[in-house]
Amino acid sequence: MNDPENEQLTEGVARIRSDQEAQENAADLCKQLFANLAFNDLARNPLLITMIAVTHRSEKTLPTEREELYRKITDLLLSTRPYHKNTLLTLTAKNNKIILQVLAFCLMEVEETTFTPKQGIQWIESTLKDCCSENQSLTGHKFFTEMLEITGLLQERELDTYEFSHLTFQEYFAALHLKDLGQKGQEKIIERLENQKWEEVIYFYMTLADATPIITSILNNPNGYTLSLANKCKFSARLKATVRQKLNKVLLERREDYKNISVAVTLEQRFNNLTVIDDKTAISNPITWEEYKLFLDAQTSGQFHSTAEVINIADNMTNYLVTGIKWEDARWFCGWLATQQTLQSSEGVYDYRLPTAGETSQLVPKGITENSQDTGDCLRVVSEIIPSRYQTLLNYLSSGRWKDADEETAKVMLQVANRVKEGWLDIDDIENFPCEDLRIIDQVWVKYSNGRFGFSVQKKIYIDELGGTTEYNEKVWKEFCYDVGWIQKEIYLDYSDLSFESRHTTKPLGHLPCYIGYLGGERRYGFRW
Repeated sequence: MNDPENEQLTEGVARIRSDQEAQENAADLCKQLFANLAFNDLARNPLLITMIAVTHRSEKTLPTEREELYRKITDLLLSTRPYHKNTLLTLTAKNNKIILQVLAFCLMEVEETTFTPKQGIQWIESTLKDCCSENQSLTGHKFFTEMLEITGLLQERELDTYEFSHLTFQEYFAALHLKDLGQKGQEKIIERLENQKWEEVIYFYMTLADATPIITSILNNPNGYTLSLANKCKFSARLKATVRQKLNKVLLERREDYKNISVAVTLEQRFNNLTVIDDKTAISNPITWEEYKLFLDAQTSGQFHSTAEVINIADNMTNYLVTGIKWEDARWFCGWLATQQTLQSSEGVYDYRLPTAGETSQLVPKGITENSQDTGDCLRVVSEIIPSRYQTLLNYLSSGRWKDADEETAKVMLQVANRVKEGWLDIDDIENFPCEDLRIIDQVWVKYSNGRFGFSVQKKIYIDELGGTTEYNEKVWKEFCYDVGWIQKEIYLDYSDLSFESRHTTKPLGHLPCYIGYLGGERRYGFRW
C-alpha cells in the first residue's frame, strides 16, 4: 500500500524538477536570443516568442538564420503539434505547406491580410485537389478548420473572416511559393521591388533563393528605397560576392543621393580593412564625423543606451576627422560598434575598444587612447576578436540589462573555471582564473557602464582607496561593501535586494558585477583581486 506522504513528496519533487527545468530552459532561451541580435525584434511579439520558445524546447538550439527559424516553427506547427494533440491532419505537412503557400501568395497579390472562406476556397481549390490522393477527401472548409483548430497557423479575425496568426507567416509562405515558382517567381519579385508591402516577402525570398538577379535588377535601376532594401538583405541573402561588392561601390559612388546608407557602408568597409596588430587585434584609420553621427543617431533614437554628448555636426564637417570629443563618449562609440551586426563575423565575436598608447605610438595622428588623460587628436578604434562565449554578455550589457549581464558573467566565469557543476568559485579557482578572460570581462563591463562597473573599478576602491590587500580584512571588506552598495544598516543584502535599475548612473561605483564567490572562507559578494 502506498504511503500518502511519500506520494506527496514524490509529486512535490516532480514539480520542483519541472520548475527548475522550466527556469533553466527559459534562461537558455534568453541567452540564445540575446546571442542573435536579428531575433531581438521577433522576441517582442507575444505569439512569436511563444513559437520560438516551443522551437527551443523541441530543438534545444535556435537556428542562427531567420528563415531557418520560421521553417522550424512551421514544421512544428504542421507536424509536432498535431501529434501531441493526438489529432492527425488529413494531409501531410508538406502538402499542407504547399496549400498555405498558395493562400499566402494570393493574399499578397491582392495586398490583403484577411479573407473569407469563399475567397480562400477559390484560391486554394486547384492546389487542394492536386495535393489530395485518390483515397483522400478534404474540402476547403475542413482544411481551414484544421489550420485554425489544430495547427494555429490561421485564426478567425471575426465571424467568417480568417487570417494568418501572424503577418510574418503569410510573408514567409508567400516567399516559399515564389521560390518554388522558379524563374516566374523571380520575375514577380522584381516587379514588386518598389512595393513596400512586399518588403518582408522579398527579404525572405532573398534568403531562400539566389538573390543575385534581384540585387542586379536593383543596381540596374536604383533608388533610395530599393538600395536600402538591398543593403539590408546583403548579409543574409544568397548573393555572389562580386554583386555584393558592386552594391557597396554604387552606394559609395552615389553617397550624396543615399547618404545614410553610404556612411554605414563606409564604416563597414573601414572595419574590413584594418591595420593588423597581432592575430587577435587590429586598429582602424581615424573615424570621421559622418560615421560618428551614426552612433549619435542610434543614441537619440533609443537604439543604443549611451549618454554621450549630442553634437550638432555641420554638413561641411562630415568628412573631417572626429576630434575634441570626451574620452567617455569615445568609449561609448566603441560600445555601439560592438552592437552592429554588419561589423560582426561568422568567424568569431568582435569587441571594440580604444587603443593603448603602445598601439598608437607609431601612428599619425595617434588618437584617443584607453588612458583617460590622453585625449588624442583623432578617434581610432581597435577591433579585438574574443571567445564566442561572451556574445550574450556583450548583448546584455549593450542593452543595459544589468541583472542579466551579472548572472551571465557568473555563468561564463564558472564555464571558464570548469566549475559549472559546483556552482561557485573557491579561493584557488579565483587565484588561477585566466587573466585574459578576466581582462575581457572587466573590459566590457567598464565600457558599457561608462566606467562605473567592472572588476578594475572595484579593485581601485578596495585597494587604492581603502588600502585593502589580498589578505582578507573584515573591516576593509565591510567598508568596501558599504561603498559599492552591498551592505545597508550593517546587513549584507540578499542578491534579490541589490539594485539592478536600468539607469546605471543611480547606482554606486563598483556596484556590479557582484558574483557570489568565496572570500576569506566566508560566502560574500564580489571577486578576489
